[in-house]
Amino acid sequence: MLALQALVAVARAGTVGGAARLLDRSQPSISARLAGLEQAWRTRLFRRTPRGMELTPEGARLLPLAEAALGQLEQLDQAAGLPIARPTGLRLGAGDALGRHVLPRALAALLRRKPDLDVRLREGPGPALLAALRDGEIDIALVVRPEVVPDGVELTEVTRSEIDLLVPDGTLPPGRWGVALRSLQGRRLVVLQPGSGFRRHLERAFRDAGHALHTAVEVGNLSLVRRFVAAGLGVAPVPRVAFPESERFPGVERYRLRGIPPVAYARAVRAGVPLPEEAHELFSLLRRG
Repeated sequence: MLALQALVAVARAGTVGGAARLLDRSQPSISARLAGLEQAWRTRLFRRTPRGMELTPEGARLLPLAEAALGQLEQLDQAAGLPIARPTGLRLGAGDALGRHVLPRALAALLRRKPDLDVRLREGPGPALLAALRDGEIDIALVVRPEVVPDGVELTEVTRSEIDLLVPDGTLPPGRWGVALRSLQGRRLVVLQPGSGFRRHLERAFRDAGHALHTAVEVGNLSLVRRFVAAGLGVAPVPRVAFPESERFPGVERYRLRGIPPVAYARAVRAGVPLPEEAHELFSLLRRG
């Protein structure tokens, strides 16, 4: 299906780059799918010209057949319930980090453009959201990028976030701007419960640094992490994207946590399932932050 979409998009846009923008894919991905079609059909579909891509006579003959086939596939998808959201709706899944500030801002901007848009949001840990995506319960999942991409899922990076350390007021000497990861050895840590994408990122970072992740308190969301730190129950590594630098919290100080890589957040969709225009607009808004 994606190969047929690439054929139609290049024919309409006139360039591989234009088709990539239409489909929200990379140019190499579009080129590879066209090459696969030409190899499978044993025919040349396009000629490269100074103005872009031009259909060959055989490509022009096959284009309407490809468009008709795509139309039939889309009807089949709709009959099978694959595009879960209605034409004026989005069904999303997001974790706590992006769901606190980044996603609400992007949705607010999108709704100003499309006030009739219906949005349904599911919040949860990354693995649960990817399972919901696979089962057709949501159309898009915004998750910490997993180490292994599940079958039938396509990932596109949205943003990367540095890691900060939340500590109770007065825990560290004044004037410090950063804390080394190794200095957390032996400290009481407040972290998210096992299973979350960010918890897995922390476990991997500590393991790679040769340290053990010793947790004192495990909670269900980042708001509780902050509150438990403010209560003096420990210190907490958190993704900076969840707590904008302009945000201040009583009883909590924030420092940059050195020695730990940024955490990558990605948009996950089901491979081959078309998304509404609003989904692509939301993705653009998210990448702009």
